Amino acid sequence: MNLMIIDDHEIVRDGLSMLLQQSFCVDGRMCVCDGYEALKAAENFSADLVMLDLSMPGGLDGLTTLERLRKILPDAKIVVFSMHDDIGYQKKAYEAGADGYLIKQLKRDDLVQSLDLILANQKVFDNHVFEDESDGHHFHQIDLPITKREKEVFILTVMGYSQKDIAERLDISVKTVENHRQKIGEKLETHKRYEWVEMARKHNVFQT
Repeated sequence: MNLMIIDDHEIVRDGLSMLLQQSFCVDGRMCVCDGYEALKAAENFSADLVMLDLSMPGGLDGLTTLERLRKILPDAKIVVFSMHDDIGYQKKAYEAGADGYLIKQLKRDDLVQSLDLILANQKVFDNHVFEDESDGHHFHQIDLPITKREKEVFILTVMGYSQKDIAERLDISVKTVENHRQKIGEKLETHKRYEWVEMARKHNVFQT
């Protein structure tokens, strides 16, 4: 895979790069020190995994960088790697399209295990990121051309739940979940999760 590391501290870039190359099959590597440099590099470097710091110099913060990178690299796994262990940052990162939020205080094995999950298409965030959005009373807040059941599937999808998890929560079959997702994608004219997340934000799905 191709790896991009975005961090303004050289020791972090070098250390993280060494660790990931020892733990994963890294074919290409790109290390940059700020958001602007990352966006420029992403135009020519097709990263599969992006490790992104939140606090960077240069006038472009990590969350803004994340949103712009998601548009350039729609299929990449973008992981926030930060010293800020704050649920507010995690929620914003999730809503901006991150696939995971890992803190720099993690032990080596925990970091590698978390990245394994993310590369296997799982979302890795603190559980509190999803708690407030999981209540049924949020479902009516979406003004989209989909049915009530499709709204439920839509919300759980943008929250990062797997098809199996959605099936269990809604007491329906996995095949039914697949059918709902297919119909939602046709109605919204996109099957890309990051675009669904953006629609959810515009329609205040996560607003309390």
